[in-house]
Amino acid sequence: MIIEELKELIKGVMPDLDTTGVTEESNLFTDLHFDSLGIMMLAMAIEDKYGIQFTEAINFATVKDVVKYIEENK
Repeated sequence: MIIEELKELIKGVMPDLDTTGVTEESNLFTDLHFDSLGIMMLAMAIEDKYGIQFTEAINFATVKDVVKYIEENK
């Protein structure tokens, strides 16, 4: 399931974050406290895991946004 894989990637980027309560509705910024560097690191991890190349700026707000993007582009 992509959300479980994504939670592992999030944990890799933010090792101190407890991902057990992360849901598709979790906001990357207000709930998970990502900043622009964290988003960039998450994007790089997604590229590595799924072979996706981000060719333009993507504005992810929630975990669901990321899951949907992965599903549509992997």
